[in-house]
Amino acid sequence: MPAIGLKASMAGTQTHFEFYAAQEADTARLAAWLAAQAQAGWLVFLNGDLGAGKTAFARGLVKAKCGPHTRVPSPSFTLAQPYETCTPPLIHSDLYRLAEPSEVEELGLLDALDSHICLVEWASRAGDILPSPTVTVTLSLLEVAPEARQITIEAAPEIIAGLTAAQAREEALQSFLAKAGWGEAARTPLAGDASTRRYERLIFSDGRQSVLMDWAKGPDGPAIYDGKPYSQVAHLAEAMPAYCAMVDWLGAHGLASPDILARDEAQGFALMEDFGDRHIANDETLDRAVFYREAVSNLTHLHQSPAADFLAPYDGKVQAVEADLFTQWYLPYCGIEISETAAQSWHALWVQLGDTLLVEPSVSVMRDYHSVNLLWREGAQARFRVGLIDVQDALAGHAAYDLSSLLCDARVDVDPDLQAQAYEHYCATRFATDAEARAAFQTAYAICAVQRNLKIAGIFVRLSERDHKSGYLKHLPRVLGYIQSHLDRPALAPVAQWLEAHAPDWLGQAS
Repeated sequence: MPAIGLKASMAGTQTHFEFYAAQEADTARLAAWLAAQAQAGWLVFLNGDLGAGKTAFARGLVKAKCGPHTRVPSPSFTLAQPYETCTPPLIHSDLYRLAEPSEVEELGLLDALDSHICLVEWASRAGDILPSPTVTVTLSLLEVAPEARQITIEAAPEIIAGLTAAQAREEALQSFLAKAGWGEAARTPLAGDASTRRYERLIFSDGRQSVLMDWAKGPDGPAIYDGKPYSQVAHLAEAMPAYCAMVDWLGAHGLASPDILARDEAQGFALMEDFGDRHIANDETLDRAVFYREAVSNLTHLHQSPAADFLAPYDGKVQAVEADLFTQWYLPYCGIEISETAAQSWHALWVQLGDTLLVEPSVSVMRDYHSVNLLWREGAQARFRVGLIDVQDALAGHAAYDLSSLLCDARVDVDPDLQAQAYEHYCATRFATDAEARAAFQTAYAICAVQRNLKIAGIFVRLSERDHKSGYLKHLPRVLGYIQSHLDRPALAPVAQWLEAHAPDWLGQAS
């Protein structure tokens, strides 16, 4: 039997990719590699005899784009199945039952060609109505192995090169898993985040399970700041070592970070303890009061220790670069143009505000301490019931930042009474009756809340416009509300004045 994924030529002019899929899971894996490149405007023809696995390939691609829990029925009877909530949206069509080619016009396919990824089975039934495909996938049955398929992909050289690179990484990953003793475990994809990291859950037949992080090294986005991408100037982690270092540090300091069962930091692979999937953004049965109390207890414990000595400072320079996302992405989204002078003054005031936060001794700041990154562990005790993930972007900064991230959550509404109780729990634990310390912390908290949500407003628009992930825009009203509710602090008067002078309609249509 040939090895899974027979290699295509590494030459940059190849237009064909040959792949041997021993089982349907391999077909889905190849579909996911193609999905990683697929964009709006792609037309994908799926060719093969009845039962060859065309719908299985389409299902793998749709799940890779829309999430692993997406239901993907066969469109044999409906002829066209849309997935409008995906980014970009998709249409999966099966034209086998067309009576005549002209019926294609009634399916909405032609109207969707520019804005959707269109997957078409039995495209030959459309005659010459459809344009030439971006990608042609041909699946063939194999008599010697009934479950296996030979799959040929025809596409432009750059698409084939991407598939070849994905295949090489998969082979490296399989070698890593075999050496770690997890090569025989079943693998299922997990929902990812806004990054380039990819996750899978590995499960043995005896119930043992772990989570795989696959993180190919590389910066996020083009060079825009003195020849560097945003990720570098904002000190975002770009490779596995940053994650492993922070996870190890948190575990050594008595916090619930996942144990790393095996790692290859150079290649970007890690097998981790599985904390499950429950968090307050997806599980309404969780007791919010208990969750927030334990999440705050995590922070009060964390803030007893100085920042990890390998963390870069979360200073005014970094804070200003982050806040610039508001003027670079959010304001243009609202149709607001500002002068270069105004942009420079915005940057300068955030350098100053950010530096004021470093007057206090620095602690380890996760920067993404909020709902989807705090997993509820039912069987654990006290603060260990809240598991910390997505910690690779930590910096050394002010303790107020992660509390504002938790209580001004961009993805979920936090009840005002619960928010106040959690805030008081933190202050009572750390400052008791020290009124001066409480007042200073309240000012810092407001600065952090405003800066963070200005940044998030820009990031969510960037995810929509640059990365075609429009689903993040639904959170903008909540994010803008946090900015509004904290702008009245005296320390933030320069920010309020700048907005009034240069962007008086900054709330825009998103409010």
